[in-house]
Amino acid sequence: MSADLVALVRRRPDVHAIADGMIAMGESLELRGGEPDSTRLHDGDGRLLVSIEDPVQVSVQGEIGRLLGAEFAGRVTEPCWWVDVRAAADVPDAMRVARKFADSLVRWLGGMVYPEGAADAPARSWRASGHGGDGSAGGAPAPGGGLPGDAYQGGVIG
Repeated sequence: MSADLVALVRRRPDVHAIADGMIAMGESLELRGGEPDSTRLHDGDGRLLVSIEDPVQVSVQGEIGRLLGAEFAGRVTEPCWWVDVRAAADVPDAMRVARKFADSLVRWLGGMVYPEGAADAPARSWRASGHGGDGSAGGAPAPGGGLPGDAYQGGVIG
């Protein structure tokens, strides 16, 4: 069974640029796929490590609370982009690479990673901080719209 992470970021992410950056910084990865298929990261032996689904914009208030729980949603700024990052099961290093990828998205675009989302830090990119581009980085925090026990179980929003 795969391990899922969700990166909730402020701007539409370029998953290929983040993956290329990881490779440039020394990760021994091969990038495959992409739109319309998922983007996949393989190790040097060709084994699938991580599958990254296309980003989906979440603009409906309460949707994050419904899928991930009210407590987590209260710390996320909407609108945002949802990116599913799945680590392959039983493959050494897959979860480390998935976590590094999700954390890199958040580092450069602002946002949080679920589960274990750290406090939302300022984006490292000026474009994600709301000083340019086509969208705002602000927004009201999501209300706790979900019921106790409601949590994301996988799948696609949209």
